[in-house]
Amino acid sequence: MADVWDPAKLDVKIAENPTLWASLDNQWRAGVASTLLANRELRKLNRISGRLKRGAVAQFPNAPAIAASLDQAILGCFSLLSQWCTAPKPNEQQFYLNNQIYTALSAVHPDDDITQQLGERLTAQWKKRNLRSKVVVIAHRGDGATFEKVRKVFERNAFDGLFYTHADENSQAALVKALDAWRVKELSGVECDVWFSQDAVPIVTHTQNIVALHHQEQTRNVAPPLSGAKVKDVASGDLPTRFMTLDRWLQIVEAYLVHHGLTQGEERQLRLEVEMKDTNLAFNSNALQPEKDQVLGRWRSVERVVSRFLKSCQRPSIYQVALFNGSSAPKDAHDKAWNENKTLLSSVVYGGSPDSPDTSELLEVRYGLHFPGLLQMMYSGKFKGKIVTLAPGVEAYPLESPIQLGTLGEWIETRQALTVEQSIQCARLRKLLWLFDEMKAERLPKERKPLRIQVLTDFCGLGAKFIVAKQATPIGPRGFLDQPFSEGNLDCVWRKYNLTGASLETKRNICQRLNACGTEQAKFIEFGMDFLQLIGDWYHD
Repeated sequence: MADVWDPAKLDVKIAENPTLWASLDNQWRAGVASTLLANRELRKLNRISGRLKRGAVAQFPNAPAIAASLDQAILGCFSLLSQWCTAPKPNEQQFYLNNQIYTALSAVHPDDDITQQLGERLTAQWKKRNLRSKVVVIAHRGDGATFEKVRKVFERNAFDGLFYTHADENSQAALVKALDAWRVKELSGVECDVWFSQDAVPIVTHTQNIVALHHQEQTRNVAPPLSGAKVKDVASGDLPTRFMTLDRWLQIVEAYLVHHGLTQGEERQLRLEVEMKDTNLAFNSNALQPEKDQVLGRWRSVERVVSRFLKSCQRPSIYQVALFNGSSAPKDAHDKAWNENKTLLSSVVYGGSPDSPDTSELLEVRYGLHFPGLLQMMYSGKFKGKIVTLAPGVEAYPLESPIQLGTLGEWIETRQALTVEQSIQCARLRKLLWLFDEMKAERLPKERKPLRIQVLTDFCGLGAKFIVAKQATPIGPRGFLDQPFSEGNLDCVWRKYNLTGASLETKRNICQRLNACGTEQAKFIEFGMDFLQLIGDWYHD
């Protein structure tokens, strides 16, 4: 008669080899036994192992060793469950090991209920570990956006004159400066950008324009027209040494930690953010599958670099790597890595800027502080349970020449207009952080609260101190303004915020209010709050 499995006999089968099943915690025992003992061959091994542990047979030479080997064969990867840390918030090492246990079981038993439970528990632990009560600050491109925000509108010397002379964006010097600030606990991490070279090597740069970048960094002046060779047209080995590969950028990070003895000792976490800037790393939600497959193949090349790094470094648990851009690609890249059970998921988080963040399965969402509607999204709970990263759209001063640039956020034509936009973004950030604190204190529904809020800064450690202390990004010195605010020099503001048709009295009142701010950032932020309400970009039930 065929040996047909009867789940009702589970307790009987467990009793045949009680010491094996007693080795598993109560929470796992029945589930693992149900999965394994449904297999006829494993039931037979279970009986043999139990027999070798009973009576006189247990005294036979090698019987215990044989039984132990059989038990290992029966449990397979499920034996790892005895090492699972059940703490709601495991420490750095424990969480990393839990992640490895889950990855191993996912490879062998991807569809098992136990594996699914582990995934849910791991996500809950991840959320506990990433829960923060205060704002987290990340260094933008190492030491700030020294080219793209400057380019034709800003003199580099003027930008460097705001607070200090910056290291060039996405350079080795900028990376080391950010790591220095992280080492003394001023910052929580560093961000970089990636484009592909001609031979499909990920290069750390925010711009493709080789000649313009070189000229601006050498002269510390305005950049020439964006012409000439681009990164995508040059093989990685032929690029100027100023351009690092992503692999080199990561190697510098690891070498820095090793040199300073930071791969040992106290628990730390270093956040490494990689913005997939290359347009070939993005697609929209309406893209056809062939286009998606091509883009995801390019994502995989970046993932391989990160995966090699994590496998080779001394203390991979210290790193949290974020791969992101503002398209639909991060969600698909995450799902592909998840479905293929990629081990890099133990240290990598994917982030995007979804239109409906509450419906996104990504654990992280990212927006520029110029983005309208952020306050309402925050208030209504669309960010609940997620890491929210915010990038200031402007932290520099333009020249007087009204040059209209082609990318988002570069609509500003005058210094006065830039100060207005800085004020608006500072106000938006401060109100977002206020809403976060209100939810944390349960004066607003706590279930709406994000895990944490992160802010990118263009001023490295100085910016981090300012953001933490002032709950706002720096607004440059008022002394840069050699003219008062007027309806004329704010013309681009009226266009940007649909106030062109507003009455002359309304515009004059705005200018009077701005001129009354003097040199006080608090007054500019107060103005920004009122302006947001004026244009209807506020929050409500």
